[in-house]
Amino acid sequence: MKVDDERLFTEAKSILEKNWRGSNTVPSPYLYPHQWNWDSGFIAIGYSHFNQGRAQKEILSLFEGQWKNGMLPHIIFRSNGSYFPNPEFWQTNLSKDSPKIKTSGITQPPVHAIAALYIYKNAKNKGKALSFLKDLYPRIKAFHKYLLTERDPENSGLVTVFHPWESGFDNSVRWDNALKRVKVMDLPGYRRVDNKKVSSEQRPTKESYDKYVYLIEIMKKHNYNIKKIYPLIPFKLKDIVFSSILYVANKSLIEIAELIGENHEEIDGWINKTKDNYFQYFCAGDEEYRLAYDYDVIIKKNVIKRTVASLIPIYTGLLSRDEAEGIFSYMKHSHFCKENCTHKHPVVTSMSVDEAEFNPLNYWRGPIWININWMLYKGLINYNFDEEAETLRKAVLELVSEHGFYEYYNPLTGEGLGTDNFSWTAAMVIDLIKGGENGR
Repeated sequence: MKVDDERLFTEAKSILEKNWRGSNTVPSPYLYPHQWNWDSGFIAIGYSHFNQGRAQKEILSLFEGQWKNGMLPHIIFRSNGSYFPNPEFWQTNLSKDSPKIKTSGITQPPVHAIAALYIYKNAKNKGKALSFLKDLYPRIKAFHKYLLTERDPENSGLVTVFHPWESGFDNSVRWDNALKRVKVMDLPGYRRVDNKKVSSEQRPTKESYDKYVYLIEIMKKHNYNIKKIYPLIPFKLKDIVFSSILYVANKSLIEIAELIGENHEEIDGWINKTKDNYFQYFCAGDEEYRLAYDYDVIIKKNVIKRTVASLIPIYTGLLSRDEAEGIFSYMKHSHFCKENCTHKHPVVTSMSVDEAEFNPLNYWRGPIWININWMLYKGLINYNFDEEAETLRKAVLELVSEHGFYEYYNPLTGEGLGTDNFSWTAAMVIDLIKGGENGR
């Protein structure tokens, strides 16, 4: 299938413009009416190719919600749009660190330094871009420091998540075993919105949602005080995707520091710490496939489930050439739909089709996600797998061109799932078109 890049770019740009709300972009006007943390990072990358001002504003507006301890919340509440959990549920005013603006009380993967560097590199006005970097740099650095201190008392250079929503992979099979430890007690009444606006078969189960809500109740009980939460919360994992993104983001932060004349010795230390511990934590549990996996801090074991998270190390540049070839070979395997899926676009699924829990319709338990394939594409480029990278790039564009700008996609049919007019899908498509074959 030949894709009309110009038509697809125009459609993607139109979606971002429709979802723009004056200071930020909503992921989707129907299902997600507020500002989401890592969504804004991906969205800003898309804007960087055609609207420098909006790209900068997207990131700066997100950091208006930063907490005093450096934490960047996963939601900034910007409207009266219907969503659960809402600000009244989160009660972030319980924390002495919370800002005046209404936010959630948890975080998400730190893609913002990566996005900021894209904005600078694609900027037509380099002077304004440098001013933007100078303004943003200490805020991003404070966020990264929070992640590598408050969320890493083990001093490993790897981030611990307290909640599945922090990972961005909300209902992934990666969290199933850890969630079994969560014994729900005294759950407050709540009313979901997501499964009313999208088919319930595409969303997390009630049992899972009860546990998501209960984990938040634990945090609220302790006023979002991390030092009190860390020893007792029953969900506590070193997240390989989150930690991998942070490593790449720290490399971007060093580039930013050099551009604006800041000393980056502390960031160098963070990077070295991650390098020293990455393989020890994430790559020690699988003798059969030799893939990388999340690390459960409580039971001190890897979570051996074959999901796309196991392929993400190729994005970091931490792998040797041989190790990268191993990931590359696995990406081509039928486990991730490269050979045995019925739709014609060889795009990587969110989990192996051979896992018992695979579900082609359900959120992070099988469907294709464009932002994750974008990271894999960048990883392939970094290791000079140029032909496979181009195949993946074209496959993503063909999938979206044929089925629309959806939140996620059925890997067996290509059908769009979740909500449509999805902003990060549009943004990633723009980068794949405008960044194109050189991987920039």
